[in-house]
Amino acid sequence: MQVLKVNYKKIFFVLFIVSLVFSMGCTKTNEDVYTKDGKLKIKFWHAMGGILGKVLDDMIQDYNKSQSKYEVHTEFMGRYDILEQKIIASVMAENTPDIAQMYEGVTMFLTRDKGEESLIDLKPYVDKWEGYKDIFEVFQRNSTYDGGKIYSLPFNKSFPAMMYNKEILKLLDIEKPPKTWSELKIMGTRVHNEVVVDKETSLPRLRRENDKEDIKAMMGYGFVVDPWTLEIMLLQNGGEMTNKDESQVKFDSEESIDAMQFLVDAVRDGWAYRTQGYNHQNDFSAQKVAFIITSSVSRKYMERKLNFPFSVAPIPMGKKRDVSIVSGTNVCIFSSASKKRQDGAWDFIKWFNSPKITARWAMNTFYVPTRKSSLKLPMMKEWLKKTEGGDAAMLQLPIGELEPRSSAWYRCRIVLRASMEKILSIVEKASFKGDSREVISENLKADTAKMNKELRKYINK
Repeated sequence: MQVLKVNYKKIFFVLFIVSLVFSMGCTKTNEDVYTKDGKLKIKFWHAMGGILGKVLDDMIQDYNKSQSKYEVHTEFMGRYDILEQKIIASVMAENTPDIAQMYEGVTMFLTRDKGEESLIDLKPYVDKWEGYKDIFEVFQRNSTYDGGKIYSLPFNKSFPAMMYNKEILKLLDIEKPPKTWSELKIMGTRVHNEVVVDKETSLPRLRRENDKEDIKAMMGYGFVVDPWTLEIMLLQNGGEMTNKDESQVKFDSEESIDAMQFLVDAVRDGWAYRTQGYNHQNDFSAQKVAFIITSSVSRKYMERKLNFPFSVAPIPMGKKRDVSIVSGTNVCIFSSASKKRQDGAWDFIKWFNSPKITARWAMNTFYVPTRKSSLKLPMMKEWLKKTEGGDAAMLQLPIGELEPRSSAWYRCRIVLRASMEKILSIVEKASFKGDSREVISENLKADTAKMNKELRKYINK
């Protein structure tokens, strides 16, 4: 007798979405609502919390004061995954916001049924807007879909950046941070071999001949397992993440194996270590590690705790290409909104992507500006003069590439992260005596097959 296999995770997800639908109400609400002073209300869902949410709220208040036609009302939805779930539930309930922040995979999902798209094509608006030509090319590519349709505009965009302890480099007479992964290995090794954490002061200093063996060595590089970094290294090695139509991933290639080998060797050689969550940031703040790579936006949260000289540089480059990968979300307008609210939503999006406003967003969050002309503004030039390393993410704009935009890519990233964790867990054990490259190759090959299975299930036809 054949046993029926039950996918409890899938059932739970469906029930969760259904519960969200009913909690939002099943009645379609498409009426225009006005404030007491006659402004049309525009509803905007986002996932910007904490410091970033405060910056966004302040900017939206200024937008609301700047004109008399529209008033944007924000609703904070929590984490990105919760925002995604609520967006999908709102579409099912026909009770969407007017604007929402979302990743490209969600955009693809909401526009995959031709003729029944849940988002509007912004191209009619864009064609009448001179500012679009000034948007950085990588963001134009990011927002353009099949047939030249433009379903989004950039919102909070970032690049990875390398934070480094200037005091430690000074101890080693190193003037500039590493520009390549090879230089990071050289400098990281020197840090680990020559710098220690003083027991009395808990501060870094050069190793002395009379130091006891138990004195703690400074670590060169601390990192979390992040597909973002591996993807960039793969591209820099001359490889590709997927084939042209994004129907197959290529993480079993020699270029990908080389990228993973660098991380494996760094850990096994002792100058680098992997950690979890935000521990690499905490260790950097405590001066336990000289170099970390994190999102450029992390600086906004970290710099208040950094009581030593530090700076920020672009992510190191690789063997064959100078390339980095942009991250972050875009904003879209829902087709269920009335034409008047769509016009109001566009007015806000256009305002947010104006040179001065996108510069303000960048200077207050360390996201990158969306407009080329914003870099020429006096306010931006002055900020860059007094903010050392403030251009670390901006310098990567000309070499920016995109992650795949398939609605299945989020699932593929989960598989890839787990694969990286598994590989490192095997080879970093002291008892491991095997061939690390063989371990990397076998696991990446098996997990690439898993990712391709996900793509076949969800790929847009």
